[in-house]
Amino acid sequence: MNTNLNECDEILRVARLYTDGCAQGKSDIMKPAFHENATINGAPIRTLFEVVDQDGPADCSARIDILDVVNDIAVIRITLKNYFGADYIDFHTLKKDENGWCIVAKVYTDAPQPCPEQA
Repeated sequence: MNTNLNECDEILRVARLYTDGCAQGKSDIMKPAFHENATINGAPIRTLFEVVDQDGPADCSARIDILDVVNDIAVIRITLKNYFGADYIDFHTLKKDENGWCIVAKVYTDAPQPCPEQA
């Protein structure tokens, strides 16, 4: 990864908007992290927002890893543990524009059991 720490800090800030929104069960917290045309597993991102608001707060934890940053694109991995009793692995693609970093695509799957621990 060839980028400066300020870029990494901003990418992590955007990722935390998503994880905080999941934990608090409030899509309004996570919405600023996403591009208006973002997708989740190919569907419009609003489907995520609807589920988060419907499900409410979750006693979950998250680990955020920045996998790569090249110029104005980035890929992060989020391990979400105990989200309503299930563990998930997310990959988020981010794009930087004149407004800063935002998530343009999210894909996820169930985490293998037990959820992988990372150093």
